[in-house]
Amino acid sequence: MYIPFKNISNKSRAWVYILNEDISEINKNKLSEYLKSICEDWQSHGTIIRSSYVVFKNRFILLFAEENTVSGCSIDASFNKLRKILNHLEIGLDSNSKIGIFKKEKMYFFDRVGIIKSIKNKTLERRDLMINTTVKNKEEYMNSWVIKIEDSWLKPLIK
Repeated sequence: MYIPFKNISNKSRAWVYILNEDISEINKNKLSEYLKSICEDWQSHGTIIRSSYVVFKNRFILLFAEENTVSGCSIDASFNKLRKILNHLEIGLDSNSKIGIFKKEKMYFFDRVGIIKSIKNKTLERRDLMINTTVKNKEEYMNSWVIKIEDSWLKPLIK
């Protein structure tokens, strides 16, 4: 069952998907319709799942589900529906190892090694903002989706 994002529980589990390119407003509108449909139909062993979604900066999709009993099968089913939708819209997914870093309001994507090298050669700074794709629920999304590199899981790697 689709629930508007503002009304879904802060403890709702989160799944993060990274698109391989920015999507147009037209595709974003189509994608939003499809994501709402995924949420409307999401069930786990016959139990309706209260769920929602966010499209962030035309580059990230986050699906949220309130139920703690969401089964692996239902997660796989929602992902398969998402992949079909993205294929239909000719949008690809990027590797979850990519990390979005903000430089002057523009987002760039790096892998872990690229970030470490860029910090060492001073192309990036520890205080630059990054997307925290490790968020586990809505509360973490609301409080720590965009964080400083130095406050992230990368901290031990950039001493």
